[in-house]
Amino acid sequence: MTYVTNSQEDLLVKRSTNAKAAIVITKKVAPKAVDRNRIKRIIKEALRSAKIQKGQLQIIVKRNIASLKSYQVKEKIEKFFNNEK
Repeated sequence: MTYVTNSQEDLLVKRSTNAKAAIVITKKVAPKAVDRNRIKRIIKEALRSAKIQKGQLQIIVKRNIASLKSYQVKEKIEKFFNNEK
């Protein structure tokens, strides 16, 4: 397993060979279910458009990023995987 974080620690990405795709957002990070669901949708769309195999990822959200636009989240995720290679 490898952990990849960015300097702002918005997201924590964990790669594993046997992990299912998972996006973890606690109520402490985003108290409203609307925000948690928005974050999940944005991350799933970013993974899909970046053509990343999501069956090998666990993404833990460390800060409420619901206010970010989808292209900003996509840039963060792409930066993770470009740095990893």
